[in-house]
Amino acid sequence: MDPEAEIIRDEIPDVEQIVRDECRLEGERQGHPVDPSDSVIQERVADIILGGAGAEIRHKHDRPLK
Repeated sequence: MDPEAEIIRDEIPDVEQIVRDECRLEGERQGHPVDPSDSVIQERVADIILGGAGAEIRHKHDRPLK
């Protein structure tokens, strides 16, 4: 596996946790379960990652490329 793919693979659990958290929070707001494919969830997760969490996740999994 190439190094870039390994880094992305390492970041997936962090992104999945953000999705789970946002589904739970939106479900609490709406009063019923919300699917991860819901546009509200997708937009919120994108905002979170682009708003700084993405850099934090990349830094957390930072390692030199070979």
